[in-house]
Amino acid sequence: MIRAVARAFLGEGELTERQGAILVAGSGVAFSCTAVAYRAVEEASELQFLTYRGLSTAAAMVLLIVARRGRRPVVFAGVTRTTWAASLVLAATSMFYILALARTSAATTLFLLAAAPVFAAIIGWVLLRERVERSTLTAISVTAVGVAIMVGAGLETGSALGLLFAALIPVLIGLYSVLQRSASGVDPVIPTLLAGSFLAIGTGVFAAVQTGLTVSWRDLAMAIVSGGIALGIGLPLFNLGHRSVAAARVPLLLMTEVVLAPLWVWIWPGEQPSLATLGGGAVIIGAVVWLMLRSEPAAVPEPVVAAA
Repeated sequence: MIRAVARAFLGEGELTERQGAILVAGSGVAFSCTAVAYRAVEEASELQFLTYRGLSTAAAMVLLIVARRGRRPVVFAGVTRTTWAASLVLAATSMFYILALARTSAATTLFLLAAAPVFAAIIGWVLLRERVERSTLTAISVTAVGVAIMVGAGLETGSALGLLFAALIPVLIGLYSVLQRSASGVDPVIPTLLAGSFLAIGTGVFAAVQTGLTVSWRDLAMAIVSGGIALGIGLPLFNLGHRSVAAARVPLLLMTEVVLAPLWVWIWPGEQPSLATLGGGAVIIGAVVWLMLRSEPAAVPEPVVAAA
């Protein structure tokens, strides 16, 4: 598995659908660190946090580009309008996620991510004409049951604006998944680098005007954990793994983030999840594992899409 991933990352081979599914699920594990990192912030504003989150993400990608220059240099020649659009969508997703966490509960924000498979399936069918398989529909249904168990216990709704930001996230995730599959020939490092840069520049300008960019070392460290580590590791894994997975399945595999983030917050700073949260999370994890086991061992051919 490790050798196959290394070869695929260097452009020397293709991943099977099962290997891609494992990478996407693993990226969700990395993404799950963001909620607890943001909850640990003491004084930094959302814009300040987003600025350093984007900056550390871009910096991590620059380090990766430098490390790869001797083997397989990152080539920017294949970047198209689709790549730029996907990067902007990714930056917007990251921004709305933090803005939602600042205005509503982490559980509400995370559980709304469960709607992402529906939008991915619809967008994937409209843009790529991908057929939604029966196993994917079954996994979506099981995931919905898990979310219903969690929601049935009662969630704090937070502000209307926070709910709006949270509701936009699954739509953007579904759109990003489809856009990335439309630009499958682009190096997986590039969209992450562009998104981090967009996020840092866009929020940094407003932060500099409103509050300045000075933050404590603790808050800076939390932003780096959220950006340089969670996104810096998770996004390259996601961008590489999702190429071998149908667009409708990708958000389902990312349910690992939805389940694990509340657990990290439980471990530290001690926000104990309800039994319904744990039960619903177990159902979702079961759906993810079942979906990975149902994946075909052969590599999935890339869709043929005209360059944008």
